[in-house]
Amino acid sequence: MVEPGMHPPPKPTTPRLAPWDHVEALVQRLDRLIALLEAWAPTAPPTAPPAAPPIAPPVEWPGWEPVISKLDEIKVQLEELKNKITAPWVAKEPEEIFRQAIRSADTFYSDKMVNWTEGKRLLLKVDSSLNQAVQIQAIGNINSARDGAVDINGPLPCIANGKITIGLAWDDWHPYVGCEITVAVAPTTGTLTISAVIQE
Repeated sequence: MVEPGMHPPPKPTTPRLAPWDHVEALVQRLDRLIALLEAWAPTAPPTAPPAAPPIAPPVEWPGWEPVISKLDEIKVQLEELKNKITAPWVAKEPEEIFRQAIRSADTFYSDKMVNWTEGKRLLLKVDSSLNQAVQIQAIGNINSARDGAVDINGPLPCIANGKITIGLAWDDWHPYVGCEITVAVAPTTGTLTISAVIQE
């Protein structure tokens, strides 16, 4: 059960882009429905006018007021939702999470877990000037600790003097993300650098 205030990850079937054409169509239908209801609202039967004073304007039947009011409220909420979510996605400044001149065959971990609690996408950029290939595995956790982290998808190879990127999206969401680096053959030259960029 999801506790109040928690932000669970979206389901794997969540689309990358919200179908705003459907929202626009729904708003237009609500406009038409409101206009029809206002046009069809019955009025009080006319009464015989007095000799001198003019006829009073018809009084709208109050039974329609809650319906029209609710439709107006729904329309406002849809517009607010559209304005909020369609804001441009902006990438934060790159954050370096690993830099080391590796000289042994071993398993290494990023110096920190990236806070991805509010991001939409996360990119891991790997730059290697090592003279040996390495394996890069993205890992995720529900807190900022490396202990207990789990693999996100599978490892990717980075060849000697190579560069790769690992793009994580909604389906790969973990609150905190880091890297596991596996070196099978000890390099003798070069440095491995990994940076993270979050898109909010």
